Amino acid sequence: MFSHSPLRWSTSVLMLSTLALAEFDGRVHRNDDGVFPLPRSSQLSALNGSDVAFLGKGENVPQKEEDDIYPESWVSDLFYRALVNFTIQNVGSSACQRQVNMYVRNLKNYTDWAVRMAESWNRHPIGILAGNKYHMGIYDECVDINYPVKGQYCLSEIHLFPPMGKNYSFQKGTDNINEVSDNHAWKTILGWVDSPDLVKRNSLNLGICIPDSCSASDLQTSLQNEFDKVFLPETFKAVVQVDPILCTVSGDMYPYDMAYFLTSAFFVLLVMICCGVTVYHFIKLSHQQNKTLSDDEFFISFSFIKSVRELLKYDKTNELNIANGMKVTTMLFILFGHRFMYLAGNPSSHPQLIENIYRHGPDLLLTSMNLVDPFFFISGFILYTTISPIFKKVGSVWIKLASPVIYRIMRMLPAYCAMMAITANIVPHLGDGPLWPQKTWSEAETCKKYWWTNLLFISNFIDTKYECLIVSWYISCDIQFFIVGVVLVYVYIKNIKYGIGLLSTIIIASIFTPFISTILKKSDGILKVHIPFLENPRTSTTFNESYRASHLRAAPFFVGVAMSLIINKLKEKKIKFSAITVYGGTFVVTVISLWVQFYGAIFYARHRPYYPLEQALYSTFRHWTWTAICVWVSFCYYTTGYGLLSKVFDNRFIVPMGRLSYSVFLVNLIVMMMSQSSQRLPNYLSAKSLLDAWIYDTFKTYLMALALHLVVEAPFGNLTRQMFGRGKKSDSSIRNEIPIEKTTTVETP
Repeated sequence: MFSHSPLRWSTSVLMLSTLALAEFDGRVHRNDDGVFPLPRSSQLSALNGSDVAFLGKGENVPQKEEDDIYPESWVSDLFYRALVNFTIQNVGSSACQRQVNMYVRNLKNYTDWAVRMAESWNRHPIGILAGNKYHMGIYDECVDINYPVKGQYCLSEIHLFPPMGKNYSFQKGTDNINEVSDNHAWKTILGWVDSPDLVKRNSLNLGICIPDSCSASDLQTSLQNEFDKVFLPETFKAVVQVDPILCTVSGDMYPYDMAYFLTSAFFVLLVMICCGVTVYHFIKLSHQQNKTLSDDEFFISFSFIKSVRELLKYDKTNELNIANGMKVTTMLFILFGHRFMYLAGNPSSHPQLIENIYRHGPDLLLTSMNLVDPFFFISGFILYTTISPIFKKVGSVWIKLASPVIYRIMRMLPAYCAMMAITANIVPHLGDGPLWPQKTWSEAETCKKYWWTNLLFISNFIDTKYECLIVSWYISCDIQFFIVGVVLVYVYIKNIKYGIGLLSTIIIASIFTPFISTILKKSDGILKVHIPFLENPRTSTTFNESYRASHLRAAPFFVGVAMSLIINKLKEKKIKFSAITVYGGTFVVTVISLWVQFYGAIFYARHRPYYPLEQALYSTFRHWTWTAICVWVSFCYYTTGYGLLSKVFDNRFIVPMGRLSYSVFLVNLIVMMMSQSSQRLPNYLSAKSLLDAWIYDTFKTYLMALALHLVVEAPFGNLTRQMFGRGKKSDSSIRNEIPIEKTTTVETP
C-alpha cells in the first residue's frame, strides 16, 4: 500500500544484503537516499581490473552516447524512492484521509492489520529487463483485511516516457532485442515502444493496497505526485493510470439484479425437472422388465437416461461417424490454441518464451487462426444429405425452404441462449481476483446490451467490442451459409445443371473475394496473434474487419457441399483408389497444405515490407489448407477407406465426444476466461505449463459441455425433433445411407 518512514523495516532484508556486499568490497557505497544504484559509466574508469571483470569484459560495458540522456539511477531504484514512503495525501475525501492517518499511526506501532496492508505489495520492481510487467504483490493478504480498515487492492499501470525529441529505439534490423547486450539498460527499456511482438519494458502494472474509502482517482493523483518528484528531475516522465474497475475488495462486487435471480431460478428449475423426469423414467423402466418406455413421449425428453443413451449411441454403419472424429481432432487443436492465447495474453513471468515464439515458432501457434475451417467444411458436407430428401417430397416450396432453416436455428438456440444468459448474469459472481472484474464484467455487460445481435445471427457484422460471446461470429457465419446452402440444394434438386452452375459461381466468388478485398483494403492476409491481440482480441482491426466476415470465409463451407455431390457420384460409379494413392496422396496433400499454412509465419518478421500481392494470395490460400486435407480425406474414406486407421476416428469413444462439439465450442472460452481471470500472480509460460493447462482445461471444458448438453441441448433438441416429426425413425430413413436424424448430431461444431 502506502508507507511511512517507519516502513523502512520492510526493506531491511534488502538493505542488510547490500551492506554485506559493502563489507565485502569497500568500494560499494550508499547514496543519500539509501539506494544502491548500478555503476554509472562515469564511474567505470575508477574501477580496477578485477572490478571490470566482475561487471563484464571492458569492451562490452555499455557506454553512454553523447546525445543520450539517462537517469543517474536504475528504474527499480527510482520506483523505490517514490514508493518507500508513499501515502495517499491531499485528497478530497475526508473518509479516505482519516483512514490513511489511522493506517500510519498503527503502522508506527506495528499493528497486525497495518503491517499486513503494508507488506502486501512491492515497492522495488524486479525483472523489468526480462519483461516482468506485473508486480502484483499478495492480493488476498490485502483484501482479507476487514477491520478497522477494509483493504482495497488496486492494480495501477505506470508508463515511462523519455524526454521530448529523444529516440531510444534500436537500429533497424535488430530482430532479437533480448540478445543485444552491449546497450545501455535504460535504452533497452525505452526501445520496446511500439513492438507488438515484444512485451513493453517501458510499462508496468503495480498492485497497491489502500483503504476501501479511497478511490482510484485518489490513488492515481497521489501516485502521480510522488512519481513526478522522483522522475522529473531525471528528465523522464512517469504517467500513472488507475482504472476504477481494477480496484477490488473481498467478496462479490458485481451487483445482484433481477436477471441474476431469474437466470439462477430457471437453471435450478430445469435441473430439478431433469432429475425428476430421470427418476420417473428409471422407475418406469424398472417395472417394465421386457418392455421399453417410448422415448418419444414429450415428458421423457428431459430424462438424463434418454439423453445419455442418445449421446453414447454408436452405429458402426453410419458413414458420418468419421465427421465426428474429424471434429474431435480439430477441437482439441482449437482448445490448445485458445489455452495458449489465454496464458500468453495474461500476466506472465519472464515472458521471453512468448517473444521467442514469434521468431522461432512453433508456426502452428502463429498461423492457425483459420482452424475452424474444417467445421465449415463438415457443415457444408452434410447439408446435401440432410436437406435433399425434403425437396423430393410433395408440398409448398416456401415450407420446404423455411423448415430446414427453422429446424436448425431451433436446435442451436437453446444452448446458445443458455451460454449468453450464464455469461451475462452468472459468471461475474463465480470468482474474484485482481483481474476478475476487468475480464468478466465487460463480457457480461456486452451480452446484456447486445444479445439480440446473436439471436438475429448478425454478430459477425457488428464491431467486435459489441459482440456477445466472442465465438458467436462463427455461429452467425454458419447460419448465413446454411440459408444460402438450402437455396442451392433446392436449385440442384430441381435442375442439376443450374445447381452445378450456381455452386461453381459461389465457390469461384468465395475464392476471389478475399484476394480482391485484401488488395483494395491493403489489409493483412493473416490475423497476427501479436501480444496486443492476445491481451484483447477485440482491439484487432484484422479480427474486426476481415477475420469474421462471412463473405471472406465461405469457401470451406461450399467446397464441402460440392464434395458431398461429387462423392455421391463416385460411390455410384464404385470408384476405388489403390493403397499407395490413398496413403501417399494423404501424406503429400498434408505436407503441401501445412507448408502453405506455415508460410504465414513469414509475415511476423518485424521489418518485413508489405507486399499486397503476397498478402492477397495468402489470404486466399489459407482457407484452403485445412480444407484441402478434408477434401482428400473425404475422397479416400468414402471411396476406398483407410482400413484400421479409420478406427482412430470412428469408435465408441470418439463419436460421443464429437456429439459434444457444439457445447464444447460454446463453453470453452468461458471456462478458460474464468480460469485465467482469477489468477493472483503472473504465470511462467513453458511447454510443460502450457501442456498441463491444456489438459486440465480440456477436461474441465468437456465436463462443462456435458452438463450443458444433458441439461439444455439434448432435452430441447428432443423436443424440436418431435415438433418436426423427426422423433421416430421411418423405414426409409433407416435404409438411407446417412439417416437424417443421425446427421443432426454433426450439424455444428
